[in-house]
Amino acid sequence: MRTRRKRNGKGIMETAAADSEDRISALPDELLQHMMSFLLSRDAVQTCLLARRWRTLWKSVPALRIHDPYSYDDVPGCITFVDKLIRLRDPTPLDVCDISSDHEYACEWDEAFLDMEPWLEYALESQAQVLRIRFPCLVININLISSHLKKFQLYDMELEGTLDFSSCQVLEVLEMTDCDICVDIKSQSLKHLHVYDGCFGSDDRTRFYTPNVVGLKLAPSWGLIPFLGKMTSLVTASITLGKGCFYRRLLHEFDGAAGSNNCPIILDSLSGATNLELTIADPDVSIFRKDFKWCPMFSKLKTLLLNEWCMVAKFTGLIYFLQHSPVLETLTLRLDFDTSQKKRHVIERVERCNSREQSLLSKHLKLVKIVCDTKNDKRVHHIVRILLTHGVLSEQIDI
Repeated sequence: MRTRRKRNGKGIMETAAADSEDRISALPDELLQHMMSFLLSRDAVQTCLLARRWRTLWKSVPALRIHDPYSYDDVPGCITFVDKLIRLRDPTPLDVCDISSDHEYACEWDEAFLDMEPWLEYALESQAQVLRIRFPCLVININLISSHLKKFQLYDMELEGTLDFSSCQVLEVLEMTDCDICVDIKSQSLKHLHVYDGCFGSDDRTRFYTPNVVGLKLAPSWGLIPFLGKMTSLVTASITLGKGCFYRRLLHEFDGAAGSNNCPIILDSLSGATNLELTIADPDVSIFRKDFKWCPMFSKLKTLLLNEWCMVAKFTGLIYFLQHSPVLETLTLRLDFDTSQKKRHVIERVERCNSREQSLLSKHLKLVKIVCDTKNDKRVHHIVRILLTHGVLSEQIDI
């Protein structure tokens, strides 16, 4: 196909002009401000130097993102910058408020949070839906008031006193990562509660008053096992206890008190779950097994994952769940520890197992999956023997 050639340079000049056109500035304000919301607030403000079109766009960006407010050695008065930013912003609702830092400061931890508090109050007054704080500081008692906050994320913080979200009626997600949690948590609206790494206290048990939680993930590395209370709406729960997690009766607890030695530790709160994962870094820790004396029935449980802790003490954990999960469909056994010492330890206990005890096996059971490094693992053969003894069919076992 022949193309028609230009006889002069006009077409080339028009093409060059079109290529140099500022197409981004031609976008609607709302779209530009949405893109700017992913920038740090300091960078978003600096876009005012790009062109006349950009002079005031930063004032209505629906995000407040402050990073390392104390670390600008070349920019004196960063705190003043944040205060001025808040004062000069248009009264535009915030979608996100994100305050973060990677440094530990010379000032007292609680003083650092005092500097931050006005920013948090401003964010909540501006209808922020997501509040994210990554800040190595000490916080005593957090009582937020908001009818818009839906998600609250905390990182690297030391929390004491109480986290009271009674005045946050639409808060649904609470995530705490690498935090020292020595607080009681209260919320009627919370749907998802996640604790990653970090630790709980050693003097008092953290108490969760969150009855409407649907999804729970607890993976602390250290500390007293928390008291979960009643979670009647729970659907999915994952409990991963690190090597430093423990339970002991506290001197000030009395018989029958919530979380005392004469009450269930944790399993009773999880008994209504449909999907459940229970793992412990040290299989000899008996936290879960201590609750068996209360005979919780897992009447809704359909999928279950356990690791090696269920194999010790004559397979008490595995047999208990086979007997107390009437609608269980899928059981996964994950063998994480493969040292020879652990293998001998488990096998010795298996040999003492009472194989004559029969379980009330779920009629809905479809699959038992054994996850291990090699099928030649001697523990696998003992697990299979236990399963067959308690009514599991060989075709239902997948190694």
